[in-house]
Amino acid sequence: MKNFTLCVLLGLLLAAVPFNSHAQDRCGMEEYMEEMMKDPEYARQYEEKQKALKQRLQNYLNNSDLYQRGGTIEIPVAVHFPEASEAERSCLEALAQNQIDILNADYTATNSDISSWNAISSQYPGTSAGVANISFCIATSNHPTGLDPELLEGNPCITIGYNFGGGSNTDGNWSGYLNFVIRNIGALGFSPLFGDISDGDAVTMDNNAFGSGAGCTSVVPGAPYNLGRTTTHELGHFFGLNHTFNADGGGTCGSGGDGIADTPEVANSTYGCPNPPTSVPSCTPGQPALTMNYMDYVNDACMYMFSQDQMTFAEAYISSIQADIKPNVCQPASPGFNLIADPQEIVTCPNNDTEAVYMFSYNTIQGFSETTNFSVSGVPPGVSSDLSPTTLNSDGTVTLTLSNISSLANNTYTMTLTGTSSSVTEQASVDLTITSSLCPSEGDLSFQTRVTGVNFNTINNSSPGAKTAPYSDFTSQSTDVEAGQNYDLTVNINTDGNFLVITRVWIDWNQNCSFDDPGEEYDMGDTANVVDQPTTSSPLTVSVPTDAASGTTIMRVSAKYSPPTGNDFPTSCEIGFDGEVEDYTLNVMNNLSIDESIIDNLSVYPNPNNGTFNIGFSPKSGEDITIQVYDIRGRAIFENTYNSIGRFDEVIQLTNAESGVYLLNISDGPQKVTKKIVVD
Repeated sequence: MKNFTLCVLLGLLLAAVPFNSHAQDRCGMEEYMEEMMKDPEYARQYEEKQKALKQRLQNYLNNSDLYQRGGTIEIPVAVHFPEASEAERSCLEALAQNQIDILNADYTATNSDISSWNAISSQYPGTSAGVANISFCIATSNHPTGLDPELLEGNPCITIGYNFGGGSNTDGNWSGYLNFVIRNIGALGFSPLFGDISDGDAVTMDNNAFGSGAGCTSVVPGAPYNLGRTTTHELGHFFGLNHTFNADGGGTCGSGGDGIADTPEVANSTYGCPNPPTSVPSCTPGQPALTMNYMDYVNDACMYMFSQDQMTFAEAYISSIQADIKPNVCQPASPGFNLIADPQEIVTCPNNDTEAVYMFSYNTIQGFSETTNFSVSGVPPGVSSDLSPTTLNSDGTVTLTLSNISSLANNTYTMTLTGTSSSVTEQASVDLTITSSLCPSEGDLSFQTRVTGVNFNTINNSSPGAKTAPYSDFTSQSTDVEAGQNYDLTVNINTDGNFLVITRVWIDWNQNCSFDDPGEEYDMGDTANVVDQPTTSSPLTVSVPTDAASGTTIMRVSAKYSPPTGNDFPTSCEIGFDGEVEDYTLNVMNNLSIDESIIDNLSVYPNPNNGTFNIGFSPKSGEDITIQVYDIRGRAIFENTYNSIGRFDEVIQLTNAESGVYLLNISDGPQKVTKKIVVD
């Protein structure tokens, strides 16, 4: 028999919710809400939503018979692990299902330890264990697309490495789902009070307080919060349930408790495992506190029940937002297949590459075995394409090879692979961006020596000045080099007498305006007996450091005359390389061939975007993080350096960026990745 007071419930719904500012580790709901409500716009929107929600709840309660409930409400769940590794997927899927099983048991009073309640329930007159007419399931079909390439139709709705909400607690891409985000946070968990499924709100859990058992590499349940009950607690907040106590320390009786009729008011929270649980008094003389309730703070092993009025309240809230819940996503996916492209884009200079190769994973769903035929569209004119194989009837890989891409003009070309069977058609698209900004410039080749495909231009010192002030009339040129690659460097010398010419080159790889750093000085050797004609120094192999700063840098060259022994050449000319310094501009490009996987859990979204986008990944170098954006012509339009942190989550805003394709360079110490972004 329910002991439910409708007027008390309505009073709670229509009253302002008090927020406790006392910081706590067990639950971060109040701290989270207090912080969020400091934002006037958030507070305004929250209050508006609360008014609408309370009206819907009141209508539900006034017009529905709570004792004659309809069918069970099925709530689809999406679980997000932004800091985990794809290698953990199987383990994380099992852990997520383990937590959902715990929730289903806890919210329907079918948990194994509910028997503990039976032994003491007589001490709580008017209170019974609560049962909600709801169930939770991890969605398996109709997944959102374009967010996680490993989120396959027919598999559990679990993202790994996807930066949910850019690090916030809301993500509109996941509207209609009950979202759980598991990452390293300061509290065991937190949730908005009255979460908004239509906005894509989430319950956020610490990676040591989700699920039960041994856990996985990045998510390990830790005692005494290792039975999944913290998630049960935080989900209660999402459904509008408040703590059963008035304060977490320093509380007094008379504040009304949580406003639920069958949970005795109690002044303060309870930690640990009181033995017996009835040893903690409530605010009602002779009535023990309901410490085993999921909305208190005891250890997981000592909380095991909701009251019936709590579940009626939660069920009323869920029923009021039922229209916002995404339907029919927990049903098994229809038989079919997925096509996943890797890579999804190739950005290249046609002088470097003559072909581009894409791999498409063909994954069947629900035992699908029809023969699928593959075709490709959108191949640019003059480019040859090859598909292998052209048919599949089981899981496999289709390779698309584009040849003769060196004939293409600068642009982005989109190709679409179509798989067609007798009952299903699926497509996946890939991009090929051709940009001359990645091509080494040739410049003046009149004195250049090519040994291994030299990409540096030589410096033509063909008009030296007086012996007492040696210099050359070099005209500045520019070229491009790629981080991590080797080039041959030559310097041309011309003198008007029998003198040695000592030549040095400095390249400011880290672009700190200093030429005294280790590894930035090159000895080109000595040249003798050169009269009235340019002579090229022996080629010197220069290795561009992998951590060379992307963008424009300077190569400076100085030559010093040195007379043969016995000549009375002014000694001042022999001190240092302080003749006329010649500048040679270099544009350092990131090595686009570096595998993106060297930066863990990288996500860049939305892409395309309006000039504002999010970058998220897990740094591992411990060094500063540099973000750079270049336009398709190689001009830097954004650059910033950030301190290394446990999780990098930043919003990048490109001021006045025009529509087009841009190159995003991400540097985590020696780890570098370049991605294409599109501004609409």
